[in-house]
Amino acid sequence: MSKVSPVRERVSRLRERYRQAGLVRVEVLVPKDKVNAVKAYAAQLREGSQSDRLGKIRKLLAKAYQKHRASCLDNIDVDPASADFGDAVVVAAALMNRGNAEAFKLGRKIHSLAR
Repeated sequence: MSKVSPVRERVSRLRERYRQAGLVRVEVLVPKDKVNAVKAYAAQLREGSQSDRLGKIRKLLAKAYQKHRASCLDNIDVDPASADFGDAVVVAAALMNRGNAEAFKLGRKIHSLAR
């Protein structure tokens, strides 16, 4: 039995996390003078994907506050219009732990988008 080195294990976990986030590693050959343009374009693509998810999360947070503020979110004060991923995880946990089946489903959906 061979042991997996800590470096390989860390790289493997990192790649798995990227896959779960919907990211794929791509290697391309470009002219030297175009490298920065390709890097900038890749950064825009990643940021756009993240902002799409954040927009969906904010809509779901607004829905959660409309439907479940009194029952589940009474002591959590998050503005859905300016919420980030960390806020979404907190609201999702409250919905899943303190709410009914509908709140649990909404919390699970928010949590899956916030990861």
